[in-house]
Amino acid sequence: MQPTGISVDLDQLVEHSLFRELDRKCVESVARGGWMVEKRRAARILGRGDQLEGLYTVFEGSLKLYMLSCSGDERVLRILRPGDTFGEAIMFNAIPSPVFVESLSPVRLGYFPRRTIEKALGSNPKFTVSMLRSMSMIMSQLIRDLETCCLQNALQRTVNYLLREADAAPPPHVEIQLPAAKAVVASTLNISAETFSRELHRLKDQGLIEINRRTIYLRDREGLLSAAAGLNAKPETA
Repeated sequence: MQPTGISVDLDQLVEHSLFRELDRKCVESVARGGWMVEKRRAARILGRGDQLEGLYTVFEGSLKLYMLSCSGDERVLRILRPGDTFGEAIMFNAIPSPVFVESLSPVRLGYFPRRTIEKALGSNPKFTVSMLRSMSMIMSQLIRDLETCCLQNALQRTVNYLLREADAAPPPHVEIQLPAAKAVVASTLNISAETFSRELHRLKDQGLIEINRRTIYLRDREGLLSAAAGLNAKPETA
């Protein structure tokens, strides 16, 4: 990728999860070696088969990381939000991208060439640990998603998604903002948008949640935990 000439905001970078534990001098070096990328909504950032000689960090906006089936059906693997990174495995292994990445809203991304990242890794053990932690978390998420798709029904997938989002939300962990349209969120759970919407309204009718457009409020965590464990009434399947 050609440099855009837009400097990385150092104050934002030091707050990014990948760089938060590093000393400011190291982060300054990384910032100098990268640049900002700004894209509109629905812009293709990465295509299947593309080569990537660096990694991206998300500062503003959201993106979807997805694959296409032979019939052209879209399966969203991750919704990328501020604080997330992508492209690490492609960059380090020098392999063609197996996925697509597209913006769901206007986005501001940081791009850091491989040479910049490798220099930081070689000079700062804390950055190596941070990078390994980040990639391990992505792997754990993929394993959890595989378990979800193989072992859970549509209701359990929906409930577990709500509980995970609530745990990541600010205290008291009861208000969730869906990060994308319901169809995109549903795709990450490998269910249809109609099924996702139906299960949400089922939970609402049971008094477990309230829904206000993309905002969802958890009203009965114990009831949701029971639903996640399959202890409620027999759910519908996807």
